[in-house]
Amino acid sequence: MKLTSIGIKALDEHLGGGVQKGSTLLIMGNPGSGTEFFAKQFASTGEEAVTYFTSTERDEDVLNIMREYGWKTDISIVNIGSKYYESVLAKKLEISRFRQEGISLSDIRRFEDKDMHKEENLLTFLSYEISKLDPPFRVVIDSLDFFLENYDSAEVLMAMRTIKAHTQRSESVTLMTMLKGVHESRIQSSIEDLADVILELDREKEGHEYRKYVMVQKVRNRPVMVGIIPCAFDETGIKPR
Repeated sequence: MKLTSIGIKALDEHLGGGVQKGSTLLIMGNPGSGTEFFAKQFASTGEEAVTYFTSTERDEDVLNIMREYGWKTDISIVNIGSKYYESVLAKKLEISRFRQEGISLSDIRRFEDKDMHKEENLLTFLSYEISKLDPPFRVVIDSLDFFLENYDSAEVLMAMRTIKAHTQRSESVTLMTMLKGVHESRIQSSIEDLADVILELDREKEGHEYRKYVMVQKVRNRPVMVGIIPCAFDETGIKPR
């Protein structure tokens, strides 16, 4: 079995040396649990070429965190959030401004004369960009929540299946982040079924501190690997407690 590191030594050891190449990983957690942080540590590991798709952060924010922890930063960042702002939100803001200021005929014509081509489907864009990557690749999709909020769930699931198949055939590895308990249970279950490995970040308050855990919820065909690993966040990243 060909394995690749997940970025956390104790977790690699728990999984028998890492995750199998060709795997799709799902990282879940509540807001503030550290899923984005986990994604960056994962992106800084391994020998594969890394492409990091972000929908919530600026490129420099992603790189600054990775530099702060001494992780390698030779990654390619594709900013889905920026593309969404440029193609959708900026236009909505301009329309809001027109309404606030009083819409005139010249304003309407000026807006209509702008680039009014059909809105780009960023879900299709995501699949296309991944299909162009030379294998073996390491992909981070942070996060699925953006696509589930902006596109039909059936479309998102189809795109994820396509990405999973391409990851598997090219013996690469893809990690997706998703908030826990936010989406309809049927959709979350379908995404969990699609994933080869499911990890959940959790925490519980103990006095004035939080105890943190990485819970291995699923490893396809290896149920013996399901378990809980106590962990800590320090200057090196996530590590076992």
